[in-house]
Amino acid sequence: MRTCIAAMLAAAALVSAICAAADEASVAVTSHPAGAKIYVNGYFKGRSPHTVVISSATAEPAAYRFTLHLPGFAPWDMQIELAAGQNKAVYATLERLPAAVAGRTICIDPGHPSETSAGTSGPNGVSENHINWLIATQLRDDLQAAGASVVMTKQSENEHVTNRRRAEIANEAGADIMIRLHCDAASGRGYSIYYPDRQGTKYGVTGPDQAVIDGSRAAAGPFYEGMKSVLAGTLPARGIHGDSATYVGSRQGALTGSIFSQVPTLTIEMVVLTNAEDEAFIDSAAGQATMVEALRAGLESYFGSL
Repeated sequence: MRTCIAAMLAAAALVSAICAAADEASVAVTSHPAGAKIYVNGYFKGRSPHTVVISSATAEPAAYRFTLHLPGFAPWDMQIELAAGQNKAVYATLERLPAAVAGRTICIDPGHPSETSAGTSGPNGVSENHINWLIATQLRDDLQAAGASVVMTKQSENEHVTNRRRAEIANEAGADIMIRLHCDAASGRGYSIYYPDRQGTKYGVTGPDQAVIDGSRAAAGPFYEGMKSVLAGTLPARGIHGDSATYVGSRQGALTGSIFSQVPTLTIEMVVLTNAEDEAFIDSAAGQATMVEALRAGLESYFGSL
């Protein structure tokens, strides 16, 4: 009797599995360039190339809206009719948008070494100074290829430049924005953005002026959203904060690089380097490429909002 019941249950399970499989439909999505985020009816499904499985498909065909997003390219979408058991494929050629960074002057500041410190390091010995330099040089090359003028605050990885001098370099170049690249030492993991939210005083100088505070605040939101469009699902977002939330900023009102800045300035803590997972991410070639893409998307989002 027990054997009979077990056999009946197994058969029922098999029928259920077959029915469930029969309800599925799939669409193999490929794009050029690859790496576009795929959404079906507004829900994220993965990055191209990727086969999207529709488990809710029925015998009656239904329409599903496929949308692809890739920073720097126009959104692509298509309505696809699907019924249970169908397998389809789509190839999307994405149209590149005019680069919002083209013609802009961008100052990249690879943080450290400075009068403050040589930077932090991760639990496995990855140096913040080294990571900041790697990301900065890769981002420089990417932006120059897109038609931007890029000014670097130092010319070699271990060059010692004070935070005041870094700001002066951006000022002298008449930069449209200065982005200061850092890695955090904190609890948790992820990226965050800081901007001067009030004036501070250092070496007898009080700054920045209100125009820089307002311009930096206006840049922070679009920049953050641009980064999020790339890093969502990969690296946690830790928010936008004022300089006054930092240790140095809380003591002197603003970060030194902000006090002497005459152009909009943002400090990006790209990862929490003291977190082993973040350290592994930013130490990998793939992680660095993703971070460069995110920073480029942040700049594109900001300049596109002007």
